[in-house]
Amino acid sequence: MPMKSESAYGGQMLHGIYGQMAGPGKLRDPLWNTIISPSDIETELLRTKAMRRLHYVRHAGPAALHTQHTSTRLQHTLGVFALIAYLAPDWPELRAAALLHDVGHGPFSHALEGIEGFDHHRRSEEELHAEEIRLILKRGRLHHASVLDLIEGTTASPLRNSEKILHADHLDSWVRSAASFGILPKPAPDLLRGFRLAGPHLEADADTAELTLRLILHEAHYHASPDNIAPVTVLRALTQRLIDAGGLLPSELGSLADDELLTLLRRHPVTAEETDRLLYRPQDLIVVRAGEPAPEHAYRHCLRKLYLALPLVQNGTASASLPSYPQLDELPGLLGEYFVFWKEEEK
Repeated sequence: MPMKSESAYGGQMLHGIYGQMAGPGKLRDPLWNTIISPSDIETELLRTKAMRRLHYVRHAGPAALHTQHTSTRLQHTLGVFALIAYLAPDWPELRAAALLHDVGHGPFSHALEGIEGFDHHRRSEEELHAEEIRLILKRGRLHHASVLDLIEGTTASPLRNSEKILHADHLDSWVRSAASFGILPKPAPDLLRGFRLAGPHLEADADTAELTLRLILHEAHYHASPDNIAPVTVLRALTQRLIDAGGLLPSELGSLADDELLTLLRRHPVTAEETDRLLYRPQDLIVVRAGEPAPEHAYRHCLRKLYLALPLVQNGTASASLPSYPQLDELPGLLGEYFVFWKEEEK
């Protein structure tokens, strides 16, 4: 039976939102292989336009245009929801926060953060206050401020915290990324069995913590790699050029899906040619560190942070005792300025 649709992002059935069905009223997450029983309120949230848009936003940003890391923000969101439903099944505000935690992401996720003041955290708050989601939370008797605090990490929980301790949001990101690149050394469900809750935090046995730390290190190097830096830098430059040329209002940026932004970029005369080149000739992009030879008009990119929330090890074992821990000392060297340019501009 075909899915009925009310809008470009709307849907009347759960099938196709989660992936594999696991029986009436139950849903299986394909990465974590956990079975979820969504409440009526959770189902309503998943059917909102704001949530459906995330199915058209790449989790890895523009690197998804030429790598195999092509999962969407909705797939990641459902993975985080699966983890929270597994770890804290009877905490309804936290389950709602897991579903809504990325609802403010703009096109290509983090890639366009800061352009014309765009901030996905602020936009998430706006989406939660918008009528559609606000009324659903009210019908579910879910405290709006509590859900927002859990999303922002103000209230420490397995979803997020401000203490740089591994949480479900980052755990799903790193495992999903590793699976996409084919470097996950054991199935995600086996990895999950190495974690447990310790108060509001995730805690892992030493072997699981070490494996997770290796995934964190891999993700840090990926973020500093040409595969990530080159398309992020060019897409940011093209989007700013489009805004400056009047082809996109800054206030509209956060509401777009990836392909909607690409369509605007490919149609506008000031961005069309280079956008097509980004899509079809990404191998022509060169990335160098500041101080290395680069043409005068190279695009500048500043890598200011890496995501390094570390696993909490069971039995009071310090993270510093993990075999891979010394490799963290190398990561600050990845930060700093990079320059990106097209091959024929090389000097």
